[in-house]
Amino acid sequence: MSWSLTNRFRPKSTVGQYYPGIVPRSMAVLTAGLLITFTAVSPAGVAQASPPSGDDGTGECSFILTPPKVMQISGMSLVVATLRPGPCTMHANPNSSVVCLSVAGSGSQGECASKNGADPAEVRYPYQPGSTYVLKATGCAGTFEPPYNICQDYGPSQYTL
Repeated sequence: MSWSLTNRFRPKSTVGQYYPGIVPRSMAVLTAGLLITFTAVSPAGVAQASPPSGDDGTGECSFILTPPKVMQISGMSLVVATLRPGPCTMHANPNSSVVCLSVAGSGSQGECASKNGADPAEVRYPYQPGSTYVLKATGCAGTFEPPYNICQDYGPSQYTL
């Protein structure tokens, strides 16, 4: 072959130019890649979690609320309260615990603490002797069927410490 025939398809400068056939080849590779990806990712069937037979769906998830108490932490007197997930009598997983403490009549919003999952939420508030503390809490659990999220509210309850 002559030199002019072999170099006929090659440009003298490659800056800003592409070889003929690059775009069609790139599109073919992209299409094949997407086809393989969607085939590999799409499931053959859909599996759903369901309660065992005989479960009438009347169960619940309980949460354990620890009333506020005064504790010495790092040399400070603090009021501490916790909300922790308890047992579930239905197919659900605890997904959120929120507990809040405030002083009654102070006009302050108080303090709240939250934790996701099965971890307990613990709130700390500065101790004021003789004050009445207001405790509120909410525990939520996720289910596999509607309504998908079930929450239980606790309080408000008042405690004088």
